[in-house]
Amino acid sequence: MAYPNVAGTLATGGGLVFTALSDGSFIAYDDTTLDQVWKMNVGTGFNAPPMSFEAGGKQYVAILSGISNITKTKHVLTPELREMRNQTMLFVFGL
Repeated sequence: MAYPNVAGTLATGGGLVFTALSDGSFIAYDDTTLDQVWKMNVGTGFNAPPMSFEAGGKQYVAILSGISNITKTKHVLTPELREMRNQTMLFVFGL
């Protein structure tokens, strides 16, 4: 991966593996082939792992954005991430 993964991963029973990167990318992979099936960049990095829950019979994946001071320090060495904002926000996606 082009940027560090300090957020961890989540594997679902539906055949998807989710992870997030410090550049703000939230990505889903097929759990058999590891082909990328979905990606979204939210503009702020991730430290927290993704999690899944069900509400009203529908499954969701949620992840909290925001990077640590250690990760911010590493961004100084990456020109394209040097000016990235650090915003704490909960993102929730329906599956």
